[in-house]
Amino acid sequence: MRTTTRHRSAATAIAASRRSSRWAFTVIELMIVLVIIGIIAAFAYPKVNFTQFRVDAAARTVRVSLQNAERLAVTRQYDVVVSFDTANRRIRILEDNNNNATVDAGEHVIYAQLEDSVHFAVPPAGISGSAASSIDGSGIKTIAGMPTIIFHRDGAASSEADIYLTSKRASNDDFRCVRVIQSTGRTSWWRYLDGTWEQASL
Repeated sequence: MRTTTRHRSAATAIAASRRSSRWAFTVIELMIVLVIIGIIAAFAYPKVNFTQFRVDAAARTVRVSLQNAERLAVTRQYDVVVSFDTANRRIRILEDNNNNATVDAGEHVIYAQLEDSVHFAVPPAGISGSAASSIDGSGIKTIAGMPTIIFHRDGAASSEADIYLTSKRASNDDFRCVRVIQSTGRTSWWRYLDGTWEQASL
């Protein structure tokens, strides 16, 4: 009985010594690693261009709003009026049940706000030459004092349009454009990089 107990005690001691000899991180080693990661992150952080992320997000917001307006016009079979409130950095979308291009009682109106510090602005150069305004196109209407595109029940738009956006700092590489094709109502978005417009893939 005593021998068995001794064997068990010896086995327990050996197992404990094996456990204690296993390799593991100490708290100090973990702290050192975290400090090193913090130093690397501090150097990398200024190189991340958050401003361009914001203008990209704003261009996607504008494009999605236009795509939704086109879809609504086709599915509901009435005009959808998209007006650009450039002063307040937002888009007004009106479901125009009676096709009179005015907000009437009972008609649904929603607003899409641009990202923080992003606004509509005239670019240094337009996609197809010089741009006269931030909402550029030969057939752009003015409704309630705002430049406006109307999507019709066949999905077509009332005008070709280039909608230009930029950041608060308005650096050349911060300019973005959402383009509307009149005949189909389809949209694409573009980045102005190194003095040329490039179409974005998504």
